[in-house]
Amino acid sequence: KFFNGVAYHVIKKGPIFSIMSFDSGSEEFEEFIAPDAICSPWELCIDVYKEQVCLLSGFYGCEEEGMDKIELWVLQEKRWKQLLPFIYDSLDACYGTIGISIDDKLLIERTDLNKGVADLYLF
Repeated sequence: KFFNGVAYHVIKKGPIFSIMSFDSGSEEFEEFIAPDAICSPWELCIDVYKEQVCLLSGFYGCEEEGMDKIELWVLQEKRWKQLLPFIYDSLDACYGTIGISIDDKLLIERTDLNKGVADLYLF
């Protein structure tokens, strides 16, 4: 992801995930360790939410039966802050995180497992 002259990329060092940034103006690198809750690159997405770099992390199986969630973390003052998760019904469908829309809504792909049809949704 490229935002405000800075490129961001997910890297893995053993079991730890980090976000590496490169500022094209100052030509400096910086590393931000991902939150401990993120333990897999599967369904991990870097984007921009309300003018802040964010991580979207999909989780299968939620506290509520038949529901899954996507966690939203924003980078504020070089620390990750978790915002409310997006919780959705996962019965008969498979969801994939695409990113954040221009108007700061979550964009996901929903594939109907019975019909084999895919749709895009905004939350």
